[in-house]
Amino acid sequence: MTAQELTIGIEEEYQIVDSTGELRPHIETLLRATAEELVGEQVRAEMIQSVVEVGTGVCSTVDEAFAELSQLRSTLARVLSAEGLRMACAGTHPFSRWQEQLITEKDRYKMLEDEMQDVVREILIFGLHVHVAIPDRELRMDIMNEARYFLPHLLALSTSSPFWAGRDTGLKSYRSVVWSRFPRSGIPPDFESYDEYQNYLDVLVATGCIDDGKKIWWDLRSHPEHPTLEFRCCDQTTRIEETICMAALAQAICAKLMVLRSRNLGFRRYMPALIAENKWRAMRYGIDGSLIDFGRRAEVPMRDLALELLDFVDDVVDRLGSRTAVEYVHTILREGTSADRQVRVLRESGSLAAVVDHLCAETLG
Repeated sequence: MTAQELTIGIEEEYQIVDSTGELRPHIETLLRATAEELVGEQVRAEMIQSVVEVGTGVCSTVDEAFAELSQLRSTLARVLSAEGLRMACAGTHPFSRWQEQLITEKDRYKMLEDEMQDVVREILIFGLHVHVAIPDRELRMDIMNEARYFLPHLLALSTSSPFWAGRDTGLKSYRSVVWSRFPRSGIPPDFESYDEYQNYLDVLVATGCIDDGKKIWWDLRSHPEHPTLEFRCCDQTTRIEETICMAALAQAICAKLMVLRSRNLGFRRYMPALIAENKWRAMRYGIDGSLIDFGRRAEVPMRDLALELLDFVDDVVDRLGSRTAVEYVHTILREGTSADRQVRVLRESGSLAAVVDHLCAETLG
């Protein structure tokens, strides 16, 4: 399995902040200012006007994605700087409040607000999404059933949301708590075939639960419009190297599972409820907790499991050209996740504004 077969795409969500560190509703001005430099769907509005979403094109390698995201981050930061604004990457803002944010003036967002009320108004969170191309629909469902086991591992490594509305929540990913209030979120269920999945969607559409597959918000989903498996579990990572590491791991996990299937060595599937137990541990403790190894029926330190994950994908990363990217895991284990670093800054400075300054600096490397 080569990178050319398992192409990737990455979506990031950035915070627009002013000189005091508060979020600032500036998306419409930003879109107009970047219209000539950034074409197509590279930069998009999101539900909240202080959020900007970016997306790469289809990338053959993680190095290609790194180059594109570097350009996007630097261009947006430069345009915002001219307006006295900054850009920060993290799963939540340390102190801005959702009650003070403005909803973007788009029909889709207004309809969601009318349908879900405060559940959608409080979605002041920022996520990292990674698409891995798997054109064969049946294979895509098989890999989704197996790859979900690794969602807590990816979340633990990407945690970046310890604060909410000015409070240290005690969790490493409070974003996951906020997101869990959405319907059709969390660990995806088992599907024996693509037809079973399609029938599930058809029932929801026919009964008025959803109007299309975009309202399936699981941590891992078969994308409703593209032939990709979309990993949606990660907090928005702060350093670009962390983003590329998560993308490389997602790609490598899919590649390894496909290699195993080609050898008639399927990966064991575990109940979503069991995987959800590990997700809670990842949300609460990040890399400093333990997850359950269900095969051994034992708790294992997440730091050990991170190294086991590197071993698991070791035989595919060179073919994917992603060894350097996945081995950034060692840096995360050594220096902590963004959540760990943010908490460290608060303890040293006593200031959440200093945490925002830290995030802005790390966002631009």
